Formats: sequence, C-alpha cells, structure tokens
Amino acid sequence: MDKFSVLAVNRHRMKNDGRGITSLVALAGCPLSCPYCINRELLAANRISHMTGEELLAQLAIDHCYFLYTGGGVTFGGGEPLLQSRQIAAFAELCPPEWNLTIETSLAVPEELLAPVLTQRFSFIVDIKAMQPEIYRSYTGKENTQTVRNVKTLVETIAPENYVIKTPYIPDYTGESEVAASVRLLKQLGVPEKNILTFSYIK
Repeated sequence: MDKFSVLAVNRHRMKNDGRGITSLVALAGCPLSCPYCINRELLAANRISHMTGEELLAQLAIDHCYFLYTGGGVTFGGGEPLLQSRQIAAFAELCPPEWNLTIETSLAVPEELLAPVLTQRFSFIVDIKAMQPEIYRSYTGKENTQTVRNVKTLVETIAPENYVIKTPYIPDYTGESEVAASVRLLKQLGVPEKNILTFSYIK
C-alpha cells in the first residue's frame, strides 16, 4: 500500500466531522486555491508525516472504544483527501467494520480518484463552494465541471443517509441569492433538500 501523506491527526471531535466521536485525519495536498481555506497555514507549513495504513491504524485504534460506543470513527479531511483515495480504500480493508469512515471533500478531483471510495462503506461531507461556474472559478481558481459530474455520480451511487452537501455563504462571493441558486441546482441533480446544508464562512 502507498503511504499516506498526513498533515495532522485530531482526536475526540464531535458534531462537525461525522457521527459520534471522531478522529480527523488531515491529508496533504489540494487542487484548489480558496482564499478562506481553514487549513491554509497547515497546508503551507509542509510538515508532512508519511505513514502506512497499518501505522495510521495503530495510532487511531487507541480510540476504538469511543468509536464503538458512539457510532463514530475516522474522518479523512485535508486538503483534499480524495487525492489519496486509493490509500483510504485500502485503509478501509484494515480497520474494524464498526468504524464509521467519512470523507470531507470538495469533489474537485478526476473521476478515477472518486471511484475507489464510491461504496456504502464511506460517508461523505461535500463542500461544493458554489454551483455557478463563474463564482466557483473566481473563488477556487478552477472550473467546476468535474465537480458537478462527481456530485451527480455520488448522488446516483451513495445512499442519501450517507452524504451531506454544503453550499456556504462566502463573504464577497455568495449571498442569499447565490446560495439559493446553488440549492436549486443541487436539487435538480437529485440531492434531497434535507441533505443540503447552508452555512457561513468567517472572513
């Protein structure tokens, strides 16, 4: 198995990163350049640990009982964790099946990087930024064509209870009307309204 490139492991998280008590594994690398990235400093610091799936499992297993009792588990964030999707898929084969595995992603990756984790073993928290191409390009520096295709694939493949899609209010980029438009476009792709979460970035 290829090694993970890990920025940090944050234990005992609740409510923000999946079900129950969760350990957040922040993975290195991101294709986007978002001005309000919450991990900008961490990504820029370039303090990366390289570890095998077995080594990561040994570090996370200390919280096995917390995961079992609360229905929690491990959330892979970043950066963009799908850049290391093959390592994540292999890790899922190693860890206890009772652990809930969640991926926090922008889905801004080629389809072949989404495919290895597109199973019911994983839950997804997707930050879509904005569905409008011009706003997405202005905020992230990238086109959102692939991202939208990946949303459609996710919705067609993963059970609704296993994903949520966030469309944020972004200062200077999206307000009430832009977020409402993103919600409408997501619903047109088949995303149930209850699966769409709006929230605010803090400038």
